[in-house]
Amino acid sequence: MRALLLASCLVTISACPGPSPTTIDAPDDLDCGDRLTLTVRAPVVGYRPIAEAGDGAELVLGFQGFRYVYVRGRLDADPGVVSAAVRVTLDGGAPRSQPVQPAFGPAAGGGVETVPLQVFFNDDPLPGLIDHGVTLELRLGSRCLASGHTVLRYDPSCIEGPDGQPVCDGGDGAPDGGL
Repeated sequence: MRALLLASCLVTISACPGPSPTTIDAPDDLDCGDRLTLTVRAPVVGYRPIAEAGDGAELVLGFQGFRYVYVRGRLDADPGVVSAAVRVTLDGGAPRSQPVQPAFGPAAGGGVETVPLQVFFNDDPLPGLIDHGVTLELRLGSRCLASGHTVLRYDPSCIEGPDGQPVCDGGDGAPDGGL
């Protein structure tokens, strides 16, 4: 009897349709050539192409202890991609990948750019990240990518404020942005 019940359940389950396939707005083999630019938020100066971020990428310490940098992708037109990933390789470490949601909006000077994307370093101890080199690669689809190498910079007197901007110690121990 149990065997019959089990067989009946298996037949019923196998007859049920699975989840419907996800619609993707752009082909997975999107090739944007050299049109994609990876930018990082650099200390004091804001977003710069990773190759021009001479001061490095600003390592942010979030209010809950999360450690991350902000990156953006810039293109001449919205590629219609619904999925993306950032591959992170700390100097001397193994590469790892983080999925990101690449929503695009208008960029200053034309084209489009993603909303700021957080690339996390929560599994790495903070002292080992400060002034450490990292290669970042933003991949849209399977063939559209931009990458570069930078150094993680950290200012212990700053934390991230509620609007995403750094709030820094004004010299009196209070993180008031110097006011």
